Amino acid sequence: MGFLVGLGAALAGNVVIGTGQCLQKYALTKLEKEWEAQRAQQLEGGSGYSDSVSYTAYPNLRSRGNSVGSRDDTSKNATRGGPRPRYTSWHWVVGLAMNYAGEMFGNSVALSYLSAAAVAPLGIVSVAVNLILAERFLGERITANQRFGLTVVAAGVLCILAVAPRRAAASDASQFVEIVARSGILKLLGAAAAVQAVLVSVIRAGRRTLFLYVLAASLFGAMNVMAAKLLTTYVRLRMTFPKLLNPADVAVYGAVGAAQARPLIASITAPQTAAVIVAVGSVVGQETFRQQALGRFPPTQFQPVFFATYNVVATLASLVLFRELDGWTHALVFFSAFFVGIALIVYGARFLQKAQAVVLPSHIKLRKDNLGLKTQ
Repeated sequence: MGFLVGLGAALAGNVVIGTGQCLQKYALTKLEKEWEAQRAQQLEGGSGYSDSVSYTAYPNLRSRGNSVGSRDDTSKNATRGGPRPRYTSWHWVVGLAMNYAGEMFGNSVALSYLSAAAVAPLGIVSVAVNLILAERFLGERITANQRFGLTVVAAGVLCILAVAPRRAAASDASQFVEIVARSGILKLLGAAAAVQAVLVSVIRAGRRTLFLYVLAASLFGAMNVMAAKLLTTYVRLRMTFPKLLNPADVAVYGAVGAAQARPLIASITAPQTAAVIVAVGSVVGQETFRQQALGRFPPTQFQPVFFATYNVVATLASLVLFRELDGWTHALVFFSAFFVGIALIVYGARFLQKAQAVVLPSHIKLRKDNLGLKTQ
């Protein structure tokens, strides 16, 4: 029963995330069209503004008034700035809130019932939902290649779900405390922090390769998964066992010493404060390196590699933390099917990426050096 509850939470969460992403895409498209309409009107001479562009959204129009300046001045003004900030669009804000809601009430809840091996691959569902909704409401078209990619990805996800651990990480208070006490999470976090320090130093030194960015983002993602899994499992069990010890205190002081842990601020202990810092830092670190990588490498290169690496690292961390495999036979079967599923997901994800057309301004001639071709 717990497996089905966790699976349902993960699927529902990713549907909400995919819907939120589509809503954000709609908001950005709408802002871009508004800005293009403003530019077109300014280039016409700065007069006769239509009602479709409001003075509230574009206050610079009011300052210019309806006076007609020189065309050169108007052209220069039209090229300045850009669309109004995305956070001024309620569509974008709602979409962002849906992303966080899907993660918090979907994937995080699912982690309290399922292994990360089952939850992490289901993140591809949000991509599929985004594509389907974009075709239905934004006028985008799903190509034959993308349909093939969705089919391959679905096969990979089903392959992983077939062998993923079905039992909850812990079913009662004593089992949860015992698992946390012998999990070695402090050693795992320490090893991850040491590797991250080396990666950051190498990247800052100038070695900005795709693999380094992917590995740094994936390690932060694995730390976030470990923290979220411990927290959500604790919250779920705390509803049944009110005196359940906090996992942060158990990891630091042990099963016995955690009961006598002294508060640092109000009723919050030092280990609990450190756990919050680690959780927040892992989210910020993952997003920072992910955005830096997307700024340096095409999404078609980054996304499949990141998805595979993140799944592998997060899954290994979860399996080590909660001892979710039952013996070597189960481990052999699981990892064989898991890596086959990941390979299928990565292969299918390549077909989900649309090729971005390059649009050159009409006044720029199409020359060999524009295309990146070497001249003889």
